[in-house]
Amino acid sequence: MSFRLRIFLLVLVVAVTAIGATAYLTISLTYREAARVDAARDRHEAAIVGTIRAFGIRNGQWAGIDGVVSELSGSTGLHIRVETPDRLVVVADSDVLDKRKVGPVQLLSRQVQPAPDLDRLITAAADQVSMAAALAAGPRDPLLRKIRGARAPVAIPAMPGLPDDLFGPIPRGEPDAQALYQLAQYRAALTTTRCMADRGAVSPALALTTPPYLDAGQLAAEPSCVTSATGEVLGDRAWLAQRWRDLSSCRLAMAAFDECLANEFAQAALEVSAVPVEVYFGAPESPGIGELSRPAGYAVAGVIVVAALGTAWIARRVSRPVRLLTGASLQLAAGRLDVRVPHGNVADELAALSASFNSMAEALQRSEERQRRLIADVAHELRTPLSNLRGYLEGLADGVIEPSPELFASLHEETLLQRRILDDLQVLALAEAGDLDYAPAPADLAELTEAAATAHRAVAANAGVELVVDAPEPVVVHADPDRTRQVIGNLLSNAIRYTDAGGRVEMLVRRDAQGATLTVRDTGVGMSPAEVARVFDRFWRADPARQRATGGSGLGLTIAHRIVADQGGTLSVESTPGLGTTFTVRLPSF
Repeated sequence: MSFRLRIFLLVLVVAVTAIGATAYLTISLTYREAARVDAARDRHEAAIVGTIRAFGIRNGQWAGIDGVVSELSGSTGLHIRVETPDRLVVVADSDVLDKRKVGPVQLLSRQVQPAPDLDRLITAAADQVSMAAALAAGPRDPLLRKIRGARAPVAIPAMPGLPDDLFGPIPRGEPDAQALYQLAQYRAALTTTRCMADRGAVSPALALTTPPYLDAGQLAAEPSCVTSATGEVLGDRAWLAQRWRDLSSCRLAMAAFDECLANEFAQAALEVSAVPVEVYFGAPESPGIGELSRPAGYAVAGVIVVAALGTAWIARRVSRPVRLLTGASLQLAAGRLDVRVPHGNVADELAALSASFNSMAEALQRSEERQRRLIADVAHELRTPLSNLRGYLEGLADGVIEPSPELFASLHEETLLQRRILDDLQVLALAEAGDLDYAPAPADLAELTEAAATAHRAVAANAGVELVVDAPEPVVVHADPDRTRQVIGNLLSNAIRYTDAGGRVEMLVRRDAQGATLTVRDTGVGMSPAEVARVFDRFWRADPARQRATGGSGLGLTIAHRIVADQGGTLSVESTPGLGTTFTVRLPSF
């Protein structure tokens, strides 16, 4: 796994951990808050809805509901919002009332119908009692309470009897007649309460108690409100007649009489009561830091631990190799070319960097060694002939040696050899610096080979070596003719030099798919694989004694290799000890 991939995976792990912890925390807290709201709603929903409904039933309007909603929110810990069914009007919102940021509420709501329930208790004796007497007796009359049942909607001031013609032939004790009586009671109770509230006798938002809402003392405080309310209800004969028609029509429903009567009663009650509303529940506000402290602390601690461990691992993985590389580079600059950086077997970028440093150090060491060998070789190559020249010159000066033409010819040959070595060193230095001049032009490689063979036939004949040229057709290459002829001559002279008498040197020129090929093959002494690896090194000789005897400088193959490479070609060698050596030159052709 590469170092880059490791860093990517570590960053990914940290990011995923942070995102996962945040998501877990958010989902967990949201779930907990939703569960808390659901639990609180299950515990308090009935009481909240009943209280709001009772307020609407008692007051017939929603003015003053703000205080009730705020009190319910404080006692239950819930966010309570009361809206109209079309959600266009917010009647009350506990967050707004408590000056908090308005939080969300659940989509599920409870509808509140602020109308009293119709007493469905039917008694056989109801029609035997005078309704007028029952009304005159007031809400404390036992028979009236019996007719109303255990869930009497409201208590109202005493009213005269309802007009007889409202009931027609139906006895007043029948359920629909009782429903009309209760409806008239409810309207009279709302009218009385509003009248007393306007006069300051009671608060618009009455204390929530079980019925009756207005006791006898409160009613006696404002008798005119009782009288006006009773008169308003009994005087609205059109309303009473319409309500009677609606209620008495339920007799046609027969089996569904009770349900029909209850629905008609509720619809009629809503005409004088408050509008229906929807009650929504939610959390009172966002969870505080106290609720977040433990899970948030765990999440933050986990992310910090992962980030710290990952950062420490990255720092160690990066800093240790960097420190090693820094120390090794300082030692390398100080001249310790044998210093190396351990990189182990891990295949990542840092290990590759360490390996590259080691390769660079090895290359510098080899270059330094080659430079030292070059200096030593140059000194060695020049020392022996210069010593000979010095000895002869001193002998001539002292009169120890008699001058002769042969001696002067030998000294001249030694001088030419040193000059050739210096010329070769100059050519090699220019070639390696990229300053060697070339004049590339179309040239026939076969013709250049024939010319080189012609120049070396006399040398080959004197050495007893057969020289054969196989160049059946012209092969045009794009190269410097003089430099190419220099390469061919060097290869040919080496082949003759290392081939014993009776041997054979072949020169073959061919054209193939890769370009032009010149092959120089001999049947000489050959070279071992180790010698083949060094054949292009400067001043290296496979047989130093043989080359010194014949005047070789040890730079010819190095120069030839550089010339071929500079012209876009290759020079390769194959050799087998005792069987011979083959040099192959490849050059681009037309």
